[in-house]
Amino acid sequence: MSGIPADKCKAPRAFWHAVERLGLPASALLRQARLPATLHLNEHAFVTTAQYFELWRALEDLCPEPALGIRLVEAADTAIHPPSTLAAFHARNYRDGIARIARFKRLCSPEQLHVADEKGECTISSEWLYAKEPTPAVATDVAFAFVVELGRRGTGQHLTPSRVEFRRPDPKSDAHRTYFGCPVRYGAPRDLLVLRSTDLDRPFPGHNPELLEILTPALSAALGELSAQSSSVSR
Repeated sequence: MSGIPADKCKAPRAFWHAVERLGLPASALLRQARLPATLHLNEHAFVTTAQYFELWRALEDLCPEPALGIRLVEAADTAIHPPSTLAAFHARNYRDGIARIARFKRLCSPEQLHVADEKGECTISSEWLYAKEPTPAVATDVAFAFVVELGRRGTGQHLTPSRVEFRRPDPKSDAHRTYFGCPVRYGAPRDLLVLRSTDLDRPFPGHNPELLEILTPALSAALGELSAQSSSVSR
């Protein structure tokens, strides 16, 4: 387990903001998830993976609609994303943005984004290192929609994946096909987002090297500290 982060997840301010923009009070969501009522007020608070999944399931119970995760991502305000996410929107291009998300994701949670670029396709999947049960569907939707939204907002173009695969049964809704704009397969062996490799080198007009010169060293230092702490605990 050396180098693997502790089982700590953080729900950033952007998450709570997006939830409330959907008309759902944070207090109602926390009550449904049986989590501390003031969790959303503490930016430094952490929960375990199991508790984090409870938060997502509570969201699914209170807002039972197939497009919930997509609506959350669309409602998210880029300006209030945590630094580890904000840096991706100011990357050099789509490829650089995805690489930054994959590299710094574990500063907020013990989740690994697996990215493989070969034969003209870039496949992306997510792995929760401490999960003892399947990832809630809405959490998978948020992860995939966020990567797509990064490309769309970063390039200023309506990019579409090559295809998306979900393990869940077909919800009998066109919400995902409409948003992603590509074939969506249900009942697949695993959850997978597949992008076109040719889209990865599309530049981000909002590239901000000055901001990245500030954020990247700080994020790298935080990641190094986290790795050192994880290695120390595993000994």
